[in-house]
Amino acid sequence: MSTLVGIQIGAISFVDEGVETVLDGLQETVGVNALFIASQAFDRGVAGRQVVTRPWPGHGPDDFTDQHLGGSFVTQHDQFYGGTVLAPYRAPDRETVGFDALGDVIEPARQRGQKVYSWVLENTHSGLTKAVPNWPKVLQVDAWERTDGYACLRNPDYEHWWLSLLEDQVKTYQLDGLLFGSERQGPLDNAFSDGGFARDGEAYCFCRHCLAEAARLGLDAERARQGYLELDRLMNDQEEAAPLGDRSFIRFLSLLGRYPELVAWDQFWQDGYTRFQARLYGALKFLDRDLAVGWHIWHHNSFSPLYRSQTDFTRMAQHSDFIKPVLYNNCAGYRLHHYIRTIGQRLFRGVPEQVLYDLYRHLLGYDEAVPFDRLPASGLSPDYVERETRRTVAAVRGQAAVYPGLDIDVPTPQGVKKTTPKEARASVRAALDGGATGFVLSRKYSEMSWENLAAVGQELSDRGLRP
Repeated sequence: MSTLVGIQIGAISFVDEGVETVLDGLQETVGVNALFIASQAFDRGVAGRQVVTRPWPGHGPDDFTDQHLGGSFVTQHDQFYGGTVLAPYRAPDRETVGFDALGDVIEPARQRGQKVYSWVLENTHSGLTKAVPNWPKVLQVDAWERTDGYACLRNPDYEHWWLSLLEDQVKTYQLDGLLFGSERQGPLDNAFSDGGFARDGEAYCFCRHCLAEAARLGLDAERARQGYLELDRLMNDQEEAAPLGDRSFIRFLSLLGRYPELVAWDQFWQDGYTRFQARLYGALKFLDRDLAVGWHIWHHNSFSPLYRSQTDFTRMAQHSDFIKPVLYNNCAGYRLHHYIRTIGQRLFRGVPEQVLYDLYRHLLGYDEAVPFDRLPASGLSPDYVERETRRTVAAVRGQAAVYPGLDIDVPTPQGVKKTTPKEARASVRAALDGGATGFVLSRKYSEMSWENLAAVGQELSDRGLRP
């Protein structure tokens, strides 16, 4: 089986540079044989131009300003959207109006022997979905009984909308595969990490659909809700009558003893998430048995032991053709630093950050024994990429392919480790040495320097993986 050399790319890059120019450049210089095209996204992380604070990458316009509003970047058809209050929603981004990110690329790519995967991202923390008619009707409900910015995965209108959108794509385009991404976590981990970047730490979901399902399963939703309200007060250091001298983690254990429903509700959410994935997979394979269907695994999997314990690759392989774990080693130091600092201020108040970092790196199996404050500048090593690739390959037990997502110029603040040609080559080498049958250059082509992309191509040539 040939090595999959994939790259994530948004519609605007084809508009800015020309479809054939992009395809030829990626094939000749890098060896790309699989395009993961952002066809549905409200998240600018996979759509839009280079971040305005970053340097020109050596291709595309040097004016990075563009209108990113998000939605679908392909042609949609009303007849597929019955049974849901949500309708097709074409991205109104002015630069890509009239361009079909799949329809205008598939044939030129096929002529060059390049596969085309539709890359759909469920993230909605940007708030851009407020422009979509009826979107408030599918939102989660938090422990305060307020609607939340994310849609509920148990809401039938939301589930039917995704089934409609995917059916529309599969029946309209001759796709080789589909990559689905959803960067979510359960309510317990969400409270510990204050939601992570660009999110909040509120507990969910207590909408009528979740309450009905919980009642059917015999779960006490009201006890869970009250427990999460108390947990929020503890995480924000607003708990009443805190035991004198006890630190937040001890108080959390006390709360867990009084409200075991915290764990039950977290698992209830996780089971709903897994069911959502499995239903999408089954529907896609029903529509096209040969379609390769896979999942983007959020980088949080590299930081949170709780999230990792719930991301069961062996179980996931039963509804996967491939898995793409995010293994961005350069920006991982910055992101892990942020995670440790956040939980240190919430769950582990009073524990030195260095002690906490050392504990977590041992739990996660990382060798990076560096001073905590130097972590953003040092990042994680290519060995991290190899170790995590090897762990994922072992877990899927041959039931699914593993294509790690590799960090090529993922934007980070000043002072944080950046990708270099040497690092690009090292991460490719690590993924393949770890047993992966391919990889996906990430986050998106418009951010990637031509110098680093060329280094990937050179590494593949040196390994004899290019014709």
